[in-house]
Amino acid sequence: MTQPGRIGEDDHLMDGAEVGSHGSLMTFDQFEDIFRVAASIGVVRDDFHRFDDVVTGKLYDLLLVAQSDAAAQHRHVIELTDLPITRGLQENIGLFRELGPHLRVDPILARLAAYPPLDGVLAVDTRSGLPDITGGLGVALARTFRIVYPELRTLRARTTHWSLVSTLVDLYL
Repeated sequence: MTQPGRIGEDDHLMDGAEVGSHGSLMTFDQFEDIFRVAASIGVVRDDFHRFDDVVTGKLYDLLLVAQSDAAAQHRHVIELTDLPITRGLQENIGLFRELGPHLRVDPILARLAAYPPLDGVLAVDTRSGLPDITGGLGVALARTFRIVYPELRTLRARTTHWSLVSTLVDLYL
């Protein structure tokens, strides 16, 4: 039996769904707005899929660390405070909130379903925080592109750009 306000085993974060069967973290327009406002970079549709993969992977990484923190405290429930949210990510979450798009949690959870299941369950506040964290990760990714490629005006799905930035994101997040 689950506690009130918690995601239970029946509502587990990951359900073993097939990769790509659940759409995207956000709409293309939201993705486009993040890159345009946060980094002054235009995007194309092919960039959207790469963005979605990188952000989903980083969000899952944060949840793995949070799961370990909860387990170290002998808890099965992953609290929002278990997530390793750095000052930099907090700033990017704030920038995302200023942009105004509101992400929904269900598409985020659906995308995470492509990853191995977590051992813990998400507290309600953790689940409800996922959209802002996802948006903050998106803003961080866009700003990283601007720093690494200051001359870039449109991504145009260049594999070398995505590969380098993805590697950098793996190092700092």
